[in-house]
Amino acid sequence: MSIRAVLFDLDNTLTHRDHSVQAYTQYLAESYQSTLAEVDLVQIKRIINRIDNGGYPKKELLTHPSIGASVAYALQTELDWIHQPDFDELTQFWFQHFGQFAVAMPGALSLLQQLKQQQYKLAVVSNGGHATRLNILNGLGFASYFDQIISSESAGISKPKVEIFQHSCRELGVTETECLFIGDHPVNDIYGASQAGMSAVLLEGFHALSAEQQHSIPNKIQHLDQVLNFLK
Repeated sequence: MSIRAVLFDLDNTLTHRDHSVQAYTQYLAESYQSTLAEVDLVQIKRIINRIDNGGYPKKELLTHPSIGASVAYALQTELDWIHQPDFDELTQFWFQHFGQFAVAMPGALSLLQQLKQQQYKLAVVSNGGHATRLNILNGLGFASYFDQIISSESAGISKPKVEIFQHSCRELGVTETECLFIGDHPVNDIYGASQAGMSAVLLEGFHALSAEQQHSIPNKIQHLDQVLNFLK
């Protein structure tokens, strides 16, 4: 059956998470430089990266329910402040500005434009808070390309559970075998989508693969423009 819909993960698929953290770090440092005893970009980014972990936070490092609040608490307690900002202020700073500084993955915009012109149905399926997903996609300027934006929060299910992929198909009005899923995570994205009956393509470079995964994941790409090879 031919592909009618292309579905994407968000972090490290459409947006480069580390480059986004770097841009956000720069803006945060500039915004709070007058209240910091020392502006150390390396330290600030190291703190954020430790909590964020490329968008896959380790539960034992989360001090609060969200990445944004956990990052705010870490920055508040670990940086040397002249005037320490309020915790809620730092938390809201993340939610208001992180998406604004999202950095697109190379080739993402061109690929979305081509897929839209070819009338594929498009969706994002991403674990995380729905408002954060929307903020990032709006920051990238990508939101208008998608027929559906599905978060684990909005669906009440998280990847790699097959139900979130099935839910995405229902929302798009397609079957699982008519879908191509693109993601960076071998389990959450590739295993989950494949178990649901979708074709799946791994964007390499963000997660180390075991020998078994190297063998069991046949469709791998290094650049997003290679997605088009799977639609011929």
